[in-house]
Amino acid sequence: MAAPPAAERVVLLVADRVHTFAAPPPGHTRTAATVQALLLRDGRVVAAGTAHQLQHLAPRAPRLDLRGSTITPGLTDAHAHLVEWSLARREADLSTATTPEAAAQTVARHARARAGEWVRGRGWNPHHWDALPHRSLLDAAVPDRPVALQSHDMHALWVNSQALERAGIGAGSPDPEGGRILRDEDGRPAGVLLENATQLVLQCLPPPSEQEAAGALLEGQLELHRLGITGIHSVEADSLRIFESVRARGRLRLRVLQHLPLARLDDAIRLGLRSALGGEWIRIGGVKMFLDGALGSRTAWLSAPYQGSSDCGVQVLPEPEFRDAVERAARAGLASTVHAIGDAAVGLALDVLALPQHRTDTLPHRIEHLQLCPPERLADAGRAGIVCSMQPAHLITDWRPAELYWGHERSRTAYAFRSLLRGGLTAALYGTAVAPPAGSGAVLAFGSDMPVEPPDPRLGLFAATARSDLAGEPRGGWFPEERLTTAEALRAYTLGPAHAAGLAGSQGQLTPGAFADLVAWDRDPLALSGADLLEVHVVATMVAGELV
Repeated sequence: MAAPPAAERVVLLVADRVHTFAAPPPGHTRTAATVQALLLRDGRVVAAGTAHQLQHLAPRAPRLDLRGSTITPGLTDAHAHLVEWSLARREADLSTATTPEAAAQTVARHARARAGEWVRGRGWNPHHWDALPHRSLLDAAVPDRPVALQSHDMHALWVNSQALERAGIGAGSPDPEGGRILRDEDGRPAGVLLENATQLVLQCLPPPSEQEAAGALLEGQLELHRLGITGIHSVEADSLRIFESVRARGRLRLRVLQHLPLARLDDAIRLGLRSALGGEWIRIGGVKMFLDGALGSRTAWLSAPYQGSSDCGVQVLPEPEFRDAVERAARAGLASTVHAIGDAAVGLALDVLALPQHRTDTLPHRIEHLQLCPPERLADAGRAGIVCSMQPAHLITDWRPAELYWGHERSRTAYAFRSLLRGGLTAALYGTAVAPPAGSGAVLAFGSDMPVEPPDPRLGLFAATARSDLAGEPRGGWFPEERLTTAEALRAYTLGPAHAAGLAGSQGQLTPGAFADLVAWDRDPLALSGADLLEVHVVATMVAGELV
């Protein structure tokens, strides 16, 4: 396969098939227009059709032959911590540790191999262990340096005694609002911090230099291109300056929607920032707020206690503060991007974001994760125009803990992809066929939550269409009535994020005027589903008409 000369700005691209994801004509039900060729000029799509038709439009255009492959629009990861993931590739990886002891041994080896004041790692998963870890294991593994280890879901931090001392956390330290310091029987910190308590240590960590972060980002960007990802929605607090640094050097080749942290809301209002402000490479998204924690650390906020417990999780942001933040942001033209996992958090997010006085004319509000939706609220997001930003790959690791901690019946509306898309409970859940309210279907925008899960979109496509783990459990799928078709899942990686970013018509489809951001696959993904999607491979990725 020969690429056209770098100086050439017009390209005729030919493949076995091109799914443009164009809207079907009135009266048609097909999910995407399919052609065989695209004409690209100056980073955008000029026309779609047959190679013969397009050659007549530009007879001298060089041809890029991708026959043998199927082309779709480039994929957007709608929930990514890209800079953190890129830097985390250099930290201790604890994702395969089967016991706290094994994790501590990995940390010890990592510490011996790397210099630096702090030892950092991530990926330990309490679902894989019989009990939460203790500081003493890390004290023995690394006695002379502070250690800070992010959990798999990034809602818990495991630290050693040196890290606790650096942060000034002792027996008399109170739990911060929206967080917990787990303690021994004698009241001393046990070495695990939950939710807002993690910030007590994280704020002590020396930040990476801009040069280090930018270098890691460029490495991470290349890996995303290898996976067919051409855009991201960044939910990191302080990554905007890193993206801008890379863009200013002409090296950013991802379309970035950058959300703003709640702590910067006053600054954003004072500067006059609005959602959708920006250019082709970086745009301002919404204000990121946290209503609760996560299933893994049992801090997702529930309306009824966890199974076998009196605990309902953690409400991270008090309701009055949440309402005030959404209102102030909306008045300034800033949409809200709200982390809500438990049903109590999801319910409050729907209540507040749906209020007419909180609507914006910039970007739609969105709920991040939306893992456990109250069954009576499944139509509310669609009716209010709230985007459901979800990460299907979480289901692979979460379905067993959900059964254990939320219970089977309550989990019927966990990861309710089809019910949210449809705008109401599926017939299998009602027991009878019930038509959803007109116009109540929600827009889904899928992502990975990297580094919580790998950024590989094939995992999300698999989970959304199979609803099982990688071993095929549970057989037949976990609440299989909530499965999506592959076309629906791919739309949630393309058209859904484009809508959420205010880029409908420019991103997520391959129609005249749209960005020439695309991915070529070795097989037609729309002809596959379930485990077969894990075996499809990227042949080439283009961003702005350039092979990356």
